[in-house]
Amino acid sequence: MRIKPFSIVLTLFFLLGSCEKENAVSVNGLGSAIIGAWSRTDVVPSGVTYTDLRYFDIKTTYTFDSDKAYSYRVDFYGFEDENPEAIIGSSENVGTYEVRGDSLFIKALAHTSWEKGYKPDPETTRLGGEAYGYKFGIVDDELTLYYISYPADAPVPTQMTFEKVVP
Repeated sequence: MRIKPFSIVLTLFFLLGSCEKENAVSVNGLGSAIIGAWSRTDVVPSGVTYTDLRYFDIKTTYTFDSDKAYSYRVDFYGFEDENPEAIIGSSENVGTYEVRGDSLFIKALAHTSWEKGYKPDPETTRLGGEAYGYKFGIVDDELTLYYISYPADAPVPTQMTFEKVVP
């Protein structure tokens, strides 16, 4: 008995397709699943040389409302060795969003920021409302955004994951 290559490929296609993660949100359900707040915290070094490095936290939060409004907020905390719980600066974009399949399009309309030592009074700037797009997925209460970043010499596929904030 001779098995045709097409039969093998077809069988592999169905087997691999059935291995989808159980806790992944289907593409059709992503529009409602994204509603809520999603956050991540990164520890960032600051200093001129390795021996001068001090570390502080940056907390990034996306919030998507059911009325298609969104905010992207970044809070900067004090150094670990000096006021680590105090917010020493903040930056926030607000605007609208749209979900189409597994694509998320956000349109920033205003940006507000302040920083304790440099610009202590919040200042808001109106933005042009240019839409930016991401591919995204939600698995196990984690939102992952897939996008292209542009470091020094070439575009690089990048992803960032946020955890669902439980109210």
